Amino acid sequence: MPLLSSHKPRHAKPSKTAPTLAVGGMTATLGALAAPAQASTATADDFARLRQCESGNNYRINTGNGYYGAYQFNLNTWHGLGYSGYPHQAAPATQDQAAHELQADRGWSPWPACSRKLGLGGERASRGGTRTVLVGSAHFTETLSKHMVRQKRADVRAWQARMRDRGWDIRVDGRFGPRSARVAARFAAEKGIRVAPGTVDRAMWQAAWSLPVT
Repeated sequence: MPLLSSHKPRHAKPSKTAPTLAVGGMTATLGALAAPAQASTATADDFARLRQCESGNNYRINTGNGYYGAYQFNLNTWHGLGYSGYPHQAAPATQDQAAHELQADRGWSPWPACSRKLGLGGERASRGGTRTVLVGSAHFTETLSKHMVRQKRADVRAWQARMRDRGWDIRVDGRFGPRSARVAARFAAEKGIRVAPGTVDRAMWQAAWSLPVT
């Protein structure tokens, strides 16, 4: 069923401040680390239910409310992910890919109403009780290196977002380029992890979520 024109989801809007959500097991708020939490695994069924809730599973929907397509992206978020044009004009597979990338970066928080309704993800309060964050999914798939620089990958984006939230100066664009390699090398040296220079293997990936910020 198409969404009504009065439907105004509050997801997928650009943040005015640096995000504190770490995609995966931990989050940092004002320098304090929360306890590790079990990451949820996003499945094809989760995204199918999300589409049904957001748009009635209509990839072409455009009601004029500023949100477009099956996942109700707004243009700032869509273009921020590196896509051009309008979301509802993109192929279904492209919309699916964009949704997976956004979810890998920010968990289910870009879709607050539907994620709560569908029971997606989990919540954990940060120390001090001042903020609740949504724990997204982030899983190691293969060693990340500069050989992937021409690829735009959800796992690279997730790792970059995690390192950014730990305080590293890194661009979250899904491409493992020279800056990502430099951050990886410095992080390995800081934590005493033996790994090929400028790469992120399984140990490095796990350390990004499990080791304290120093």
